[in-house]
Amino acid sequence: MDITVVITSIAVMGIMIALGVFFAFKVVVTAEIKQTLILIVLNIAVPSVILNGVFNTEVSDKLLNQAIIIFGISIIFHLGALLLAWVFTKIFRFESVFAKKMTILAALGNTGFIGIPLCATIFGPVGGLLAAIFDAGLDIILFSVVIYMLQSGRGLNIRQQLKSLVNIPLLAVIIGLTSAFIGFQPPEIIKQLTALLSGLAAPLAMLYLGILVQGLFAKTRFTIYPQIWFPLGIRLIIIPILALLLISLTNLEDLIIHIVIILSAMPTFTLAAILFSRYTGDEETAVMTIAFSTIFSLLTIPLISYLSVHWLS
Repeated sequence: MDITVVITSIAVMGIMIALGVFFAFKVVVTAEIKQTLILIVLNIAVPSVILNGVFNTEVSDKLLNQAIIIFGISIIFHLGALLLAWVFTKIFRFESVFAKKMTILAALGNTGFIGIPLCATIFGPVGGLLAAIFDAGLDIILFSVVIYMLQSGRGLNIRQQLKSLVNIPLLAVIIGLTSAFIGFQPPEIIKQLTALLSGLAAPLAMLYLGILVQGLFAKTRFTIYPQIWFPLGIRLIIIPILALLLISLTNLEDLIIHIVIILSAMPTFTLAAILFSRYTGDEETAVMTIAFSTIFSLLTIPLISYLSVHWLS
């Protein structure tokens, strides 16, 4: 992994977030505009990154093996992160409901909204594809274990969980890998279309996060809740360093190792705000954590990448 490429990518990401903040200061950004940006990124741009990765990568037994390995790592990683964060909530004696929120905010990163475009930028199309498969593992944990945690005491709606699990990025992974496995070659127009649309992912995602940061500032003047150090410290420092130490003990190939390290350092996942609003009625805690973790990740991601380069060299 070239640390210069990582630093440059993060710097560009930071500039785009700043542009989003500036835009939101100049224009009234309604809830409808925010929802439109989310829909474009998640339902058009990110699936295009995934399909573009499939179309521009020779699908071999090696790639399929990489996909299986990184999916398995994702499941283990996210379960382990939840367990680790939960243990820390017990150590610091957080209340039961608040402990659940802190566990989720600390354990789960933005591997889809930020991670897929960032890995595609750093590692090329195959990086975006493998990041999407890692994110698919997060989706499974999110719409099973995490929803169960949030619904605890209310009864479990299995049908709703299964419906939530079926999303367009996950379908893009399944369709892309299936078409590649059977040897289907899409028309050139489809290849060009997905290549062009994939370029929307990173800019629109960063602009949206900038709008989110500005909205938080306008609403709270960055008055933070006292325990915000907990999810920020675990999500941005402790989990990435533990991931680096553990994965360095394996014999996995460098590409998988570096993708997992980058994705382990992602800020808190954006969907937390929606889930908290729906199940706990406390959107503000999630939004504040998302905004601050995203800002600080501009420093911690290059730091973790730098440590990984020197640790693994």
